Amino acid sequence: MPPIPFRNRTLTIYFSSAAELNRLVEGASKAKISSSLFAQEMIRRGMAQPTAPRNDPEELARTKEELSKLRRELKEKNALLEKKESEIFALRHQGFATDRLVGKLEFSNDLIEFLQTGKTYQPNDIMKALGIDAKNIDAIKTLAGQLHALQDLKLVEENQRGWKWIG
Repeated sequence: MPPIPFRNRTLTIYFSSAAELNRLVEGASKAKISSSLFAQEMIRRGMAQPTAPRNDPEELARTKEELSKLRRELKEKNALLEKKESEIFALRHQGFATDRLVGKLEFSNDLIEFLQTGKTYQPNDIMKALGIDAKNIDAIKTLAGQLHALQDLKLVEENQRGWKWIG
C-alpha cells in the first residue's frame, strides 16, 4: 500500500515484458527524470495526440467516390489542357504550317531546348514533350514545318531513327 500522502494517486502498471519496463527506465534516465515523471509525461503526450479516424464504411465509400470523381475531372482537364496547348502551339507558329514561309516566323523555344539534349527523337516523342495533341492536324503541320526549317538551317537532321540536333 502507498504512503498516506500518495493514496488515491497511484497506478500499478504491468508491462508485457521486462524489456519493455527497461526501455521506460532507460528513457527516464536519458531524460534525467524519475521513471514516474517520465511515464506520466508519455501518458500526457499520448492522450494529447489526435484520435485516429474511425473506420466508418459510409465515410470510406464517400471518400472513394469523391476520389474517383476528382480523378475523372483531372483526366478531363489534362486532356483539355493538352488540346489547348496544341492549339496555342499551332497558332503561335502557324507561319510554319504552309509550304511557303511568310511573315515573321518564331521558332518554338521548347522545341529547340528539347532537341538540344543531343538525343534522336521520333516525331511522337517530340509531340508528347511539347504537349501537342496527335489529333490536332494544324499543330502537327506547324511542328513539321519548324523541323524542316531547322533542317534547312542545318541545325537538325532527320534520319531513320528520328530528328537530332546537330547545330
